[in-house]
Amino acid sequence: MKKKFCDRDIAFRDSGQNHARFQPSIDAARTFRLLGQVGLFRQVKGTGFIFSCITKPKPKKKMKTIHLKKIVAVSLSLAGLAFIPILKADVTVTIEGGSASQNVLFDRATNFFTASGGALTNVIGGGANPVARFQGYRGDSLSGYGTITLDINVANGAVNGLEALVTQTPGPGDTNILGTSVVPTFVDSATSPEAIGIDSVANNLVAYPTYVVPLVFIKNTNSTDTAGITNLTQRQSVTLETSSPLGTTFYGGTSTNVIYFVGRNLEAAVRTEIDLGIYNTATINTYYTNSLGQPVLDGSADPGLSSGGAVANTVLILTNSIGTVAVQNIKKGLAAIPYEGVPYSPTNVINGSYPLWGYENYYFIATGNTGAPSVAQQAVIDAYYNGVTNATFQSTSYPIFGSNFIPNGALKVYRNFDGGPIYPLPGNFQ
Repeated sequence: MKKKFCDRDIAFRDSGQNHARFQPSIDAARTFRLLGQVGLFRQVKGTGFIFSCITKPKPKKKMKTIHLKKIVAVSLSLAGLAFIPILKADVTVTIEGGSASQNVLFDRATNFFTASGGALTNVIGGGANPVARFQGYRGDSLSGYGTITLDINVANGAVNGLEALVTQTPGPGDTNILGTSVVPTFVDSATSPEAIGIDSVANNLVAYPTYVVPLVFIKNTNSTDTAGITNLTQRQSVTLETSSPLGTTFYGGTSTNVIYFVGRNLEAAVRTEIDLGIYNTATINTYYTNSLGQPVLDGSADPGLSSGGAVANTVLILTNSIGTVAVQNIKKGLAAIPYEGVPYSPTNVINGSYPLWGYENYYFIATGNTGAPSVAQQAVIDAYYNGVTNATFQSTSYPIFGSNFIPNGALKVYRNFDGGPIYPLPGNFQ
């Protein structure tokens, strides 16, 4: 009857955290083969590796027992040295951007884990919350990493994100879901760095183009005050932003009431792109509502609301108002107002007749410069980017594409800078 030296499987299970797997070296394998030839061990399968358990036969003679103990002791020492830990490093990528792309960012964060044969193991925030954390693991070429964390913050604005990225200094709003100050790994923005005075070349920025973000003026569909407002010209739009409130008749309405403007702050790509699109360089007169639903002029140093969702909700409450949002922020009870006689539609953006839109890009620091993504972070960014730009997603995910956003490849026109003139792409309109 043999007495077992060990008889339990030894394994390390993956709990979603950083862990180690152990593999025997060639020398250890030779040692075990040698012991196996004399019947001194058996193999027991564990979850993480093959562990060799030594059996100790009942000694027949004292001299052989002593000799056996020496062999076992030496063999176990060699085996212990042979097990080399290979750590599966955790990876965190911090994403900041404008609320215009919140739905896409959150949707693709889930897809990032599940579409690869991996799993999404933890979500904090998300949904209506503009700050979220997605954690899990991948089942493809990124399976060599431990827990992958995608920290997303679209509450602070794309402009703030770009400034934090190039200065490598987090501002008050540059935080993750836990409230920790962070510098973004990449920024999702429909505003180009140049539009806010940042030189992309001098700051070593790389741009990954994603899609087009259309922007609109919105009104409350249940309001008699805005019912007669069916179009805004460029000049009316500038006056709305800078001189409200004015009577509805100025905008083509028939009510005796006035119209208030509800806009975004300077941290928002929506604010930057609409101002450039309508050629407004002046300070805006924008309103919010108090607890009674009454309009209050925003007299802060940076007037405007912090998210498209806040603008949409305010226009629903303040029925005699007009706001500015990305199309994806339109909800029940709101409608887009045509601009310069052209209603918003994907087709009208594609053919160049509707001009209020911007190119969305992912911006990050180029390799070899301070703030550049690590090798692991770059691998995560590339995989995430592929999930956003792949043809299947951009052609079948209505209304994300086909209503709220437009694939770059669908455009028949282009512009060279934010809010600039629109030109036909070669091969179109000839």
